[in-house]
Amino acid sequence: MFQSMVSLMMVVALTLTSGTTVYSQVLEGAYASAEKQQPSLSVTPAKTYPGDVILVRSKQPQTVTLFSRTYRLQSSSNEYARFIPIPFDVKPGDYKLQSADKKLSVAVTVQPKKFEVDKLTVSKQMNAMRQDTARIDADQKKINAARASSRATPYFTEPFIVPAKGTLTTPFGYQRVVNGVPANRHAAIDLANKTGTPIWASNNGKVVLADSLYLTGNTIIIDHGLNVFSIYAHMSKLSVKAGQEVKQGQVIGQMGTTGFSTGPHLHYGMLIGNTYVNPQPFFDASPFLWK
Repeated sequence: MFQSMVSLMMVVALTLTSGTTVYSQVLEGAYASAEKQQPSLSVTPAKTYPGDVILVRSKQPQTVTLFSRTYRLQSSSNEYARFIPIPFDVKPGDYKLQSADKKLSVAVTVQPKKFEVDKLTVSKQMNAMRQDTARIDADQKKINAARASSRATPYFTEPFIVPAKGTLTTPFGYQRVVNGVPANRHAAIDLANKTGTPIWASNNGKVVLADSLYLTGNTIIIDHGLNVFSIYAHMSKLSVKAGQEVKQGQVIGQMGTTGFSTGPHLHYGMLIGNTYVNPQPFFDASPFLWK
């Protein structure tokens, strides 16, 4: 069909003129038109790890399937895109991300990754905090409401920055063991420094929560658009309010030890919707330049 269209337009162009200018313009237009009619599907990075995230992009509206789950790409900045988290429990191997009509597919390779165990000893009083499900559930409703929606167009174009100076005490993905009992996986990073250390917005965005919560203490959540969020916990001071837009590097508060915390540090996490993902790829490069 495409070749027939090009041939017809070539004949028309050559009939109108014997020069090459019109012919070139018509041919370029034909290829451009055909390109618009042929939807593409891309995934970056094509090789990833459990706990990481991929960016799926297309020129046309798409619904895609990966790991037996379905995702609808969002309209954003003259394209359709979506970040998809890679579950921690996905086995290493080659997978296929496929469009709903099964006409397009892209290979995704999940590579093996080992996560260490982080043993933590806390007082009985602090450990009891984790059992107060009523307060925890109430805070979770606030968090879920804050992350219920995200701006379709991203606020950011640049890589994210590490949001505070400090020592990395707990890397992303460590399996927590509290007082000898396995707990939730630590799907964030902990940066330790003295109380009052400035904390910066890791990228442009809009504050969707700035509140004192039971377990995470003084907490800020920023929407960066395209369903990407960052969270900052255990702070001693909040310097921004919900609804306020912030710029990358802007001071949003100070490090502290509020909530379920054994010492002054920043608990920093990145999420796609309600799913925590490894922030390191966002530090390494802009997601729009991932390879």
